[in-house]
Amino acid sequence: MIHRITANKLSFHTVEFKPGLNVVLADRTEESTQKDTRNGLGKSTLIDIIDFCLGANVRKGQGLSIEPLQDWEFTLEITLAGNPVKVTRAIKSPNRLYIEGPTAGWVEESDHDGLFRGRRSNLDRWRALFGEALFDLHSSYNTKYKPSFRSLISYFIRRRTDAYIDPFSHTRYQTTWDRQLHIAFLLGMNWENASKCQELKDQERGIRAIDQAIKSGAMEGARGSVGELEAECVQLENQFKRESDALEGFKVHPQYETIQNEADRITKTIHNLNNENIVDQRRLSRYKESVEAETPPSNTAIDNIYEESGVIFPDLVRRTLTEAKEFHSKIIENRRAFLETEIRRIERKIRLQNDEIRRHTDERAGLLRILETHGAMQELAKLQERIIEIRGNLEQKRTWLEEIRDRTSRKRNINIAKAELTKIAEQDHEERRDIWSVPLRLFNDNSQALYEAAGHLVINIDETGFKYDVEIDKSGSEGIEKMKIFCFDLMLLQIMSKQNNRLNFLIHDSGLYDGVDSRQRALALEHASKVSSANNAQYICTLNSDMVPRDDFSDGFNFDKHVRLTLTDEDPSKSLLGFYFDRPPK
Repeated sequence: MIHRITANKLSFHTVEFKPGLNVVLADRTEESTQKDTRNGLGKSTLIDIIDFCLGANVRKGQGLSIEPLQDWEFTLEITLAGNPVKVTRAIKSPNRLYIEGPTAGWVEESDHDGLFRGRRSNLDRWRALFGEALFDLHSSYNTKYKPSFRSLISYFIRRRTDAYIDPFSHTRYQTTWDRQLHIAFLLGMNWENASKCQELKDQERGIRAIDQAIKSGAMEGARGSVGELEAECVQLENQFKRESDALEGFKVHPQYETIQNEADRITKTIHNLNNENIVDQRRLSRYKESVEAETPPSNTAIDNIYEESGVIFPDLVRRTLTEAKEFHSKIIENRRAFLETEIRRIERKIRLQNDEIRRHTDERAGLLRILETHGAMQELAKLQERIIEIRGNLEQKRTWLEEIRDRTSRKRNINIAKAELTKIAEQDHEERRDIWSVPLRLFNDNSQALYEAAGHLVINIDETGFKYDVEIDKSGSEGIEKMKIFCFDLMLLQIMSKQNNRLNFLIHDSGLYDGVDSRQRALALEHASKVSSANNAQYICTLNSDMVPRDDFSDGFNFDKHVRLTLTDEDPSKSLLGFYFDRPPK
């Protein structure tokens, strides 16, 4: 039970709570204008402060964690595990909480703090303490998905607008498994079935992710059937064997590159010699043709030439015809001798070049035989790389093949496990009928207190887990949807308050009553007062003064005696903190 909220600043308006109905009222003074508003007076801030002291997360620059509040500390006086304690948490150091009061026997012992004259505890340990004290949570839960204190307490302290949309959600970002598990826990059902169900969903999501990756091409090689992948594996296995056999018989010559370079040089020399032979053969052919065609001119032709020369050059020509004939014969003889000499020289050169070609050819053949029976280190490296590549492809194909088989098997096993879990959950649900029938009855009673026809809390089980719903006749309007949340939360308070030393308070913001008919608003407040008093519990709510349905209350119901604090817009000092956020005190 919450007893008192204080702060380290004198401007703060201390709030004290009692068992039963507790109202924090925001009122507008007669002198205020239409521009004045009750929003910002501190109603929602008070709920934030309570939740802050109960270990809520804070984000810098948001909520209470703003610059004007950096020096503020808030203290929550509360009964925990049967012991009244004071919990203090500072805005500027939210990861530390200070506790005063008896703490013997707590599941999490805090550290002594001499300056504070109490005990100091970090945020995680404080949450563990609250989880054990208020909900009997244990750190020994051996499941991936398990109840958390912060999610459970958020059903009893609904803070933001999106907490008033659905009875089974305290935020629009709450996951399906979180709703299923925590509602099952609060209603006394087997929450571990919800945990196991979510684990199966995770496995299904993993399989779907692989399927999607294959379809999108991220795992291109994994496409195809089992038979197609097996055929590819056989092909790669054969290729791997051939390359491995080649590697096993591979011989590396230590001077492979030198021999290869020498063979290349000899080949070039042979090519050059062959080219020279071609040139020489052509020259030899021309010389031989010249020798055969070289014949002296006839005597008649010489006589004619001489006679003509004597006529044309009578003074210059002095030689006799005999001398001319001898001179011409000498020229022809000398040319023939030159050609014959050249022919013999070229023929000898060609013979030597042919001998050189044969010698080089034999030498090259020997080198090539070495190259044929041995390999170079580069070739060995390439062969090894090719084998590694083939082996990698083969292993990848085998992995994909195994993945497909495993995925098929896992799908089958998940379906079997889901069916078995559904069967177990249904049997367990039936065995716990005496437990979960209580919240169904309480919700029925709460709804009937507000409406002529009783509403229903519906719980179903299928392979997707727990399915929850609430039904109230004429549902659909905003007011009735809000009252579904009211009836559900009040039912949770009734269940928890019956457990010794457990949670026995419920807090609602004024947003719950927006759009609710004044008659239902009056019935809700009266019923909350009756239920909380009967169960030694607290129902704490904030309201604007114009939301109070004074004309609709039953005779004898004194609303004003339940008002613990009235905030007004008369001036900033009348707000909860004594100043407005946008106008901090000087």
